[in-house]
Amino acid sequence: MMNRNTAGSICLVMLASCAVLWACGGGVPDPASDAVIAADGAVIRSEEFRGGSHRGTFTARALKGLDDSEDVEVIDAVPLSGGGGLLVLTRSHGIHEITRKGGARRIDRGIPPEVVYPFSDSRRTKPVRSHAIARGGMRIAVVVPSALYLSDDGGRAFRRLPLAGVKRSTELLSVALHPRKEGLIIIGTASNGVYCSTDGGSTARLIRRGAPGEPVRSPNFLEEARSLAFGEDGDTFFVGFGGGHGLYRGSLTRQSLEPMKTGLPVTYPDGDPYRVTSVRCHGGNLFVVTNRGRRLIVAASPKAPAAIDPALRNAFLEKEGLLALRSGGAHLSFPPEYRPRRDFEPDRRALGRRALYISYSFTQKENYPKLMKLLRVLDLNAVVINLKDDYGTIRVPVSDPLITAVPGSVNPYANVLATIRRLRKEGIYIIARQVCFQDEKLYAYRNGTYAVKNLAGAPYRKGPEKWVDAFSEFVWDYNIAAAREFEKAGVDEIQFDYIRFPDIRGERDGRRFDHRRDHQTMREALASFLKKARERLEVPISVDLFGFNAIYQWGEWIGQDVSELSRYVDVISPMFYPSHYTGGYAAGYGDRRIYYTIYLSCKRAMELAPGVHLRPYIQAFYYRENQDNYGVDYIGWELDGLKRAGCEDFIFWNDLSEYTILIRGLRKYRGGDGGPLPPELRSSIPRKLPFPDMVER
Repeated sequence: MMNRNTAGSICLVMLASCAVLWACGGGVPDPASDAVIAADGAVIRSEEFRGGSHRGTFTARALKGLDDSEDVEVIDAVPLSGGGGLLVLTRSHGIHEITRKGGARRIDRGIPPEVVYPFSDSRRTKPVRSHAIARGGMRIAVVVPSALYLSDDGGRAFRRLPLAGVKRSTELLSVALHPRKEGLIIIGTASNGVYCSTDGGSTARLIRRGAPGEPVRSPNFLEEARSLAFGEDGDTFFVGFGGGHGLYRGSLTRQSLEPMKTGLPVTYPDGDPYRVTSVRCHGGNLFVVTNRGRRLIVAASPKAPAAIDPALRNAFLEKEGLLALRSGGAHLSFPPEYRPRRDFEPDRRALGRRALYISYSFTQKENYPKLMKLLRVLDLNAVVINLKDDYGTIRVPVSDPLITAVPGSVNPYANVLATIRRLRKEGIYIIARQVCFQDEKLYAYRNGTYAVKNLAGAPYRKGPEKWVDAFSEFVWDYNIAAAREFEKAGVDEIQFDYIRFPDIRGERDGRRFDHRRDHQTMREALASFLKKARERLEVPISVDLFGFNAIYQWGEWIGQDVSELSRYVDVISPMFYPSHYTGGYAAGYGDRRIYYTIYLSCKRAMELAPGVHLRPYIQAFYYRENQDNYGVDYIGWELDGLKRAGCEDFIFWNDLSEYTILIRGLRKYRGGDGGPLPPELRSSIPRKLPFPDMVER
């Protein structure tokens, strides 16, 4: 439906997927003119300039028709040739052509759909993390999680680029298309550096020499390449990094990078990360957007930088909601930084919890008063107890037929319901650890129907580990039913562990997932499980993550994408164990290595998953030959790192529940004696009881 009057009126254009409100005032932008385009959510405002004078304005707004129209996020708007319309790119609602004369349609065939519970036909795409536009708007590249798609016809049809040579676990973050050489593409990654393709994306080779890495002797993981731009000489490109190292210049012929002297602060390793979220090169000038503002920087090039129209200069530096500039026929976009949106604040009941992982036997018989004394000595107010263990055994009484139908799945602890009530009466917050997708009971159920398979179709095994298919909605429902039983038993929080897919790096055989939906990714399966669990549970939900998966993004390695998963939970608990960090991580800091490992990990996790509550697991155990010198001082170094990063909550982990060093370390950290424990304290430490005494008979 359309209602048109004279220029300056309002026209309403109804689309199958949305409606667009179009207002014109004083003229329509000409693609050859300079223009400033700004956005606020789904509202786009374009202002045209010629010779420094204002020529006209128009506004477009995504209005109605989408079930979640309020979530529309515009990431770019490109003036169309020959009619004054716009090509509008959104974060996850597709690409639309909007014309002044009432035409409006969605294009973007080939960009994969989002496949997340409840699987309604919302027509949402996987989130666009980065994009690039070249050849007058005809060539468009978009980065969605773990994949790069390219269109050669202005966004109407996309194809996935093979990128042979890019590691399977590599997370793609940014892309740039060369303005003249159509086969030349550069791709920025979360931890591997920059890849270059000269054949239009069929193959790619890695450029990492000179790129900043974490503080390791030989960087195996590099800083996030969040933004990219080609220079104007055919060889130079620019990389904006996300962890504090600022802006680098790269050379395609030398296959290397070097830091630029830009005046941007380098904040690594101390201080909040200074992220370069967008860099564009035009006329010898770099238009740089960071998380702390915008800068214009002269790019070292053979020719002097071109003069910038004062109106465009001021708009770039000061315009609220700036989305793009159109200057001399070039389109420079500055999309908002991608951050998955949360629908709720963390449950306050989960905050302020300092916990100890314990054996259930610590709560029984003569151990109970010792446990209470130990928690007081350590100044802790929470415990983590296995209620669904690494073998899939559920440790509370269960009546749900979904669970009892699985042979051997239930074997309750003795007195478990009374113990939970007793702990809560003492003011102890109880976190139920629940192992999810490593489950030998469910693995064997119905002749392996829900097991991960190898390529031949037999149940897949990784050593002693038996994994179930995390794409299966039955597997989700089974684990949610178990969590509801723990909630019914009286625990304060459900903590999902092994919420991942098995790691098969280095193995020749692959995996097969019989329950995977079309286009569904691992991270979407895990997000779907958490989203469904969030609907069914009343208590706070937390998830355990590998430490590296909370500070790097490798979403399709095992599915743990900290940014995506954190949207659906109250707490994330990464396992920040310094002994498990590889590559000599922070070795250059000497005895400050433990401190910096914890500090940097917390800061990175907070950056990648803003809005969720961070409660890390920290190390309270020896590891192998104790090469990291775990001892009394280790505890204080870890706690200093947490405190400096602004992280108040934590969980001490020792799989054997042997905490003598922890007690000594905390006594020293608080100004006391860190030497051998006095006999009266040593005798009051709980000891593990025989396991057969811990289960019902």
